[in-house]
Amino acid sequence: MKRRIFLYNAVVVIVALTALLIVSGVVIRNVNDHYLQRPPLVDDNVPKAQQTMTEWIAAPSSWEALSGQLQDLGYSLYVSLRGAEVYSSMAPIQIDLLHQLPPSISWPAGEPAPLWMGGVLVIGMRSGPYTILAMNEPNMPKVFGRQRVQTEAVLLSVLIIGATAIVVIVLLSMLSTHFQLKHILRPVNALTDAARRIESGDYSHPVDYKGQDEFTAVCAAFEHMQQHLLREREKNAAYERARTDLVAGISHDLRTPLTSVKGYIKGLRDGVANTPVKQKQYLDIAYRKACDMDVLLQRLFYFSKLETGNLPLFPVHADLGAFVRGFVRDTAGELEQRGGEFLIKGAPAPHPVRIDTEQMYRVLSNLTDNAIRYTGTEALVLTLTLWRERDMEHLRFADNGCGVPEAHLPHLFEQFWRGDQSRGGQAGEGSGLGLYIVKYIIEAHGGTISARNDGGLVFEIALPCEEEESHA
Repeated sequence: MKRRIFLYNAVVVIVALTALLIVSGVVIRNVNDHYLQRPPLVDDNVPKAQQTMTEWIAAPSSWEALSGQLQDLGYSLYVSLRGAEVYSSMAPIQIDLLHQLPPSISWPAGEPAPLWMGGVLVIGMRSGPYTILAMNEPNMPKVFGRQRVQTEAVLLSVLIIGATAIVVIVLLSMLSTHFQLKHILRPVNALTDAARRIESGDYSHPVDYKGQDEFTAVCAAFEHMQQHLLREREKNAAYERARTDLVAGISHDLRTPLTSVKGYIKGLRDGVANTPVKQKQYLDIAYRKACDMDVLLQRLFYFSKLETGNLPLFPVHADLGAFVRGFVRDTAGELEQRGGEFLIKGAPAPHPVRIDTEQMYRVLSNLTDNAIRYTGTEALVLTLTLWRERDMEHLRFADNGCGVPEAHLPHLFEQFWRGDQSRGGQAGEGSGLGLYIVKYIIEAHGGTISARNDGGLVFEIALPCEEEESHA
């Protein structure tokens, strides 16, 4: 755009100067050519005019009579007395030419003498106190309605040239401004149209501008913003669909255990469980189903806190190895009831970290629950391996299942994502929040978590080492 504006302005200046030079040359040349034309040096009426003026001196009459005789010969009369005009039949141009006569000129007394000046012939003499001059008609162009001397004609020519140049410059400037505005407004109009489309919810059309100037980057940034808004809208739409699916899934997942709880309680109330053994069995089943509902509600509760940013952390100094062993000790019995077991590997060296023990307990619980639901093996083995690498403490949580398709690995930690059918789970199980909550808690501790297939599904957690931070 800068180059285009500079080019337009340069063209305007060059064209205006060229027009000025052309007009100046034409006008000045015509004026000079006309003024340089000379009448014949020999005028047949010169002797007659001299004789008429001489005879008038011998027998003076009125100035009008002398003027009439000279006009018959093509001359005009001018009479002055000691420099003051007494009589004149000359035209304004002839008066202007007389004023150009040198003041030092001395006319002879009683003998008319001719004087050639700038294209006219002046015959002059003195008669007593009077100065009598006769001048033929000057051969000069008419400028603005009358004949003018060369200096005046040149001055008017310069004025004409200047006025012409001004008109040309103004016209060229208007033309240049029109084209510049046309080029400048093209991307502006394209951005305006795009903004209106976005306002109306249309993100599908790109910004219609293909120029190569400063506006190209602006239009590209606007296009990038439009694509980002489109992706965000699609993502939000997907989230809304996922929320709807979540509500439907939670409703389904809650309905099943709730129906079971109601059925077994009704069996107790109606006396179907008429022995102590049956009553205990009914109560145990109702309790487990109620615990399943509590897990679902707790996940919804945690998700609500995550969405609003109201999940507080209360980190304390802890040993990651001791924490993992404590978790295994608390949950090993429940896992054994489901046909699984824990294995802990790693050096007994200390693994100091700063964690919120309640939230980290939930992390391991969600990973365990995920493995129980989706591993797809009867003899489940969960292997927890601890090690330290540089300033990070690592925990490897691996199962012995069939893993997940590689295409699903990047989506495991997305909220509402339910790829359970690929890992042997049944449709409708899970809320799609367990691993999302895990990732949120780990990152809130300043750590990272990743997933990969290695003889089953493997989660690797890395947390900052507390000793490294204290010595930093």
